[in-house]
Amino acid sequence: MSASVPVTKRRPGRPTEERPRRAALDAVLDLIVERGINGVTTNAVAERARISKATMYRRWRSKDALVAEAIGTLVDREIVIPDTGTLEGDVHELLAEAVTLYSTPRAAALMPELVAGMARDGELAEAVRGGFLAARRDALDRTLQRAAARRELREDIDHDLCLDLFGGVVFYRLLVTGGPLDERLVEDLTAVILRAIAVDPR
Repeated sequence: MSASVPVTKRRPGRPTEERPRRAALDAVLDLIVERGINGVTTNAVAERARISKATMYRRWRSKDALVAEAIGTLVDREIVIPDTGTLEGDVHELLAEAVTLYSTPRAAALMPELVAGMARDGELAEAVRGGFLAARRDALDRTLQRAAARRELREDIDHDLCLDLFGGVVFYRLLVTGGPLDERLVEDLTAVILRAIAVDPR
């Protein structure tokens, strides 16, 4: 008699629970591109995602929380916190991934709408700053902490200012000047940031 083969049972519910969440977040991103932040309503998201409003209310306390999470998932999918072993490598990878993300049509359309929405809506601004943005800055700060442990980072550097530098120029070009987001920006900005924060920049 052959031995019975144990069957690994899939944990019930998880795929079913994840589908409406993913559908809602994708619907939010599409609606922002098509209609702007003001065009994102619970009715519109529920219809686009083919889920009930009750399902949405169980998952997100407000529309602002839903928008903040949707933007956060877009950024987190595209930008991975690097660990190359050097400050130079990490800064270069962070900038390269940011430039790649914000060069895409979807992100290029989303970010101006998000910034404008945050300026008009204090609750949205609070949801973004206290949600994915805070989590992302904490993750980025680990890059600086690793560099400090390797004695690559100047001891007098303000970490918050460093984190602003990582994204500030890219966002300024995207939102204000319309300058190119390309490899030349990545290389030049990496060199400038290293001269400012590294103990022994090349």
